[in-house]
Amino acid sequence: MDTMQLGPWTFTPADFSINDGAQRKELEPLLIKLLLCFAREPGRIVSRQELVDTIWQQSYVDDNAINRAISELRKALQHPDLSQSPIKTHHRKGYSLQLPVPIANGKTAATVAPTVNSKRKHALAWWLAVSTAVVSAIAVVVYQFTAPAPSANNTTGADKLQVAELAIISQQKVTWFKGIESRPLVSPDKQLLAYSHSQSDGKIRVMVRKLGISAGNTLQEVALEGDDKLYSLQTWQPQSRNLLLQVVNKDGSNCEYQNYDFSQYPQYQVTRLTQCNGLVLGTAQVSADGQWLYYSKGSGGMYSSNALLAENLNSGTIQTLVAAPSAGFGVTLLALSADGSQLAYSLMPESNQPDIYLYDPSSREHRRVASLPFPLLLLALEWSPDQSSLLLPGGDAILQLNIRDKSRRLLKLPDGIKVGELSLLSDDKAYVSALTAGSTTQNAMQLVKISQPFDAANRQISFLHDAAGSALAMAVSPVDASRYAFSANWTGGWQLWLNQHGENIQLTELISNEQPINSISWSGDGRYIAFVKKGNLYLYDTQRQQLITKMENNDIGQPVWLPDDSGLVLTRIQGNSQNLWQLDLISNELSQLTFSAGSFAQYNANGQLLYHRDGKLYQYGDGAKQDIELNSSSDSNLMAIWLHQGQRQYRYSMLGHIEQHDASTGVTQQTQLPYQVLALHPDPHNPDQLYATVFVTPELALEFIQWQVATAD
Repeated sequence: MDTMQLGPWTFTPADFSINDGAQRKELEPLLIKLLLCFAREPGRIVSRQELVDTIWQQSYVDDNAINRAISELRKALQHPDLSQSPIKTHHRKGYSLQLPVPIANGKTAATVAPTVNSKRKHALAWWLAVSTAVVSAIAVVVYQFTAPAPSANNTTGADKLQVAELAIISQQKVTWFKGIESRPLVSPDKQLLAYSHSQSDGKIRVMVRKLGISAGNTLQEVALEGDDKLYSLQTWQPQSRNLLLQVVNKDGSNCEYQNYDFSQYPQYQVTRLTQCNGLVLGTAQVSADGQWLYYSKGSGGMYSSNALLAENLNSGTIQTLVAAPSAGFGVTLLALSADGSQLAYSLMPESNQPDIYLYDPSSREHRRVASLPFPLLLLALEWSPDQSSLLLPGGDAILQLNIRDKSRRLLKLPDGIKVGELSLLSDDKAYVSALTAGSTTQNAMQLVKISQPFDAANRQISFLHDAAGSALAMAVSPVDASRYAFSANWTGGWQLWLNQHGENIQLTELISNEQPINSISWSGDGRYIAFVKKGNLYLYDTQRQQLITKMENNDIGQPVWLPDDSGLVLTRIQGNSQNLWQLDLISNELSQLTFSAGSFAQYNANGQLLYHRDGKLYQYGDGAKQDIELNSSSDSNLMAIWLHQGQRQYRYSMLGHIEQHDASTGVTQQTQLPYQVLALHPDPHNPDQLYATVFVTPELALEFIQWQVATAD
């Protein structure tokens, strides 16, 4: 008897039934036809007329009959494991099935994410938000494994890159909650699955599920959540069922590392381990004996470099294992081997080309096992079951690093499959998330206008656009308040757009890809718009309506116009250094401005060049000893970046905080938005108006996949 799997339901058309293992429901023939119509193409919007032609096959059908049939089918498909309606209504368009349906060769037809609506609620997505904020903040391209990689023709040692094509022999969607389901973590005994769930009402919780549910048993999950707290999933302690979480108050007032003992699942015991200093880009790990907590910590603010610390949970003493570099993210991901004898970690220097290290707690020795030759924002670091290698998922491939001989193997995934996070069940089975640095730019960001941001009684927030896709960077024309330039992915790829008197005009037709336009700067006279895409610098001449490709070095970020419009100050990443350079537009000559690190350049109201280094704001003197430190971050919840607009100075956090300091009056004001702020764009014409890039919750589920090596070179 042929069946279909519709989320938690097994659908048997010939038997007129759906079954979840615990209950069986019989459906009338009309509902069976209706369900079959939706199941052929899950996620596709089916119009009412198509339903009439396919199901009723009559020239006229009363609207009430269609409404009644949809309502009855929706009611029949409701299930405790579903937090959203199984059938979505698309206003004036039709309906779509929001459940996955397996198709040929074991793959799963995924549901289509809904069109972005500016009036929907938004969530604070922990890991996705961190990644998105970082990608947009550094304004430097983050490549997946499709970027230039070492040649596979090299023959020996660490230079050797083997390539293996993976064939997916099984793929199944395993979560159905609305929102973002990410960071799958299988417990060391392979009995529990923990994952992060960002909900559309703004909550972030952690779900813990028992694996290996037998037929007839209802799926049971434990939710770790709180109305005023964000629950960040960290790691499992080796050889135990102890789960490490970071719990942060939404207002940033308190942060703790907590241990959840699930040895008697579904019951659990909670133990507070130690305080933390707010959001960091990275994960923490408890040692196998429970004596040490390894974690990364920045010197100040979200963008400052992270050091690797080890805290003794008995005595409270803290050791610095790796000092924070002068620039870059520093230490991010941590992963203890199954026996707890080795700690793997990634070190992100200025170039954002990660180095992978092993730390031996017994000998206190650090050993570098890989230095990746291309920029990559890693979201996962996983040990192989035999502890012989590390796995680094990166979009369309998984990089496997042998820790003994440092050889590398690239496991290429089939077209259409992306993996950004994974947790192994065995050598060829894993729970995965499609969350990648590239996916953060798709349907996840929108631009908002904030009027009277620091007046809670009169503050107004409105979305600038109501379109499917993402909008990221923007800048208001310095000479015309009715014009602003912005980047958006509305046509299958990122392009530069101009909003003029309320009308959106597409300015560029660049090659469509996932790499965003993430920096925009107007010249002071309003004629030229400078922007960066894929590390290349472009100018758009608004008078001639002409695009000028200025630099194709693949190392450019954050262009800022000189006060006299004769050139630009740029952030360049070369090798393992990130510094400021000045470009002369007439001669096209580049001259280096800073020599120890520099980023996020800008000019203050007095025309002085300011820049950032390791979470501190400097006034430029000579790029070295004559530079003057102006500010250092004291709040780890705020981005360690100061934005200047006239006499006002702004900072923001991913929790929605915005801080304004008025240099003319000395007054500092703060506010908190109901959205996650990924970037802030001050209005040069109106001090009582701000623009911001905020995060919009896409739909993202976990999957279980099994593979086999198809070919190897």
